[in-house]
Amino acid sequence: MTKVVTIKAQQKWEFCFESRKTEPTLVKTLNDLGQQGWELVTIIHHKDPKGIMTWTAFMKRPSIPQQQPAAEPQPNLTVAKPLDENEPAAGKGRGFDLSGDEFKLKEEPAPPGA
Repeated sequence: MTKVVTIKAQQKWEFCFESRKTEPTLVKTLNDLGQQGWELVTIIHHKDPKGIMTWTAFMKRPSIPQQQPAAEPQPNLTVAKPLDENEPAAGKGRGFDLSGDEFKLKEEPAPPGA
């Protein structure tokens, strides 16, 4: 039986927070930020360093990935034949490079005689 692995991209987020002293100004700020794609995560009512009661709202929105240059060619992806579990691994490891924040398919030259 062939095993199938599904790889899904993980959503990346950007975060911000806003502090306001009154509810009406906080609501206006939240409405403005909502129009820009920000979503309220949580809100707290606390004393600021000066001892004044303050509202602090924490927001998030999906991070927009930076676009790649148009001149960069996209790799052609092909389906690889199943590996023989008894075949000894030669040279560099096969598979995915899991280091870093972004996962990219790594192209490696075919072994001799393949």
